[in-house]
Amino acid sequence: MLKLKQGLMTLLAAIAVVVTLSPALARGVSTLTARNPNSRINVRSQPTVNSSSPHYGFPGDKVRVIQCVQDQDRRGSDLNWCKVQFVNSKAVGWIRSDFIVFADGGE
Repeated sequence: MLKLKQGLMTLLAAIAVVVTLSPALARGVSTLTARNPNSRINVRSQPTVNSSSPHYGFPGDKVRVIQCVQDQDRRGSDLNWCKVQFVNSKAVGWIRSDFIVFADGGE
């Protein structure tokens, strides 16, 4: 009985971690956006403007949000960096949240 109880507690702890991380993951397909519809949106290798940008996207491109973290470049900023995967190309990288219209309608 003790092993069953410990196993159940471990399972519940794992579920709690997944639920905590899942809002960004559960958003479905999101869309890139920019003021200028012809803009290139940098896709960074790390969640910072100081990292390389081996890819770029365009407004209207569809992405799946994998993870979001708080912007460390500008302390106190309400922006986040989101790790995304492009639906068509499957390229993965980091984009600032103000360039994403999330599937749930948020930015």
